Amino acid sequence: MKILATLFTCLALMACKTSKKSLDSNKNTENELVGIIHVNENQCPIYIEITEALNPGKSLAFKTAYPINLKDGMKKKGLKVKFSYTTSKAMSPEGCGVEAIINLETIEVIP
Repeated sequence: MKILATLFTCLALMACKTSKKSLDSNKNTENELVGIIHVNENQCPIYIEITEALNPGKSLAFKTAYPINLKDGMKKKGLKVKFSYTTSKAMSPEGCGVEAIINLETIEVIP
């Protein structure tokens, strides 16, 4: 009888863990966008341009974003990237007229 109770407890714990992972994966796809990196334009050292053409069917909260934690290897003009993000309350560089400041969670280059 103790074995049966232990088995049900283990199964219940594993089931909870599985559903939690699926919720997290859905959350990341909502904040996943495609954009083009621009360097030293419009008084910004770097920004990502997000257009409806690159993100069909998604409602865009902003069209330009300043990425706080973009790695140096990704700072190339015209680079097309797919990324997930969270918005930040950090300040943008002086004179930079972007609509949002973002923290990049994941980023990958799209050929």
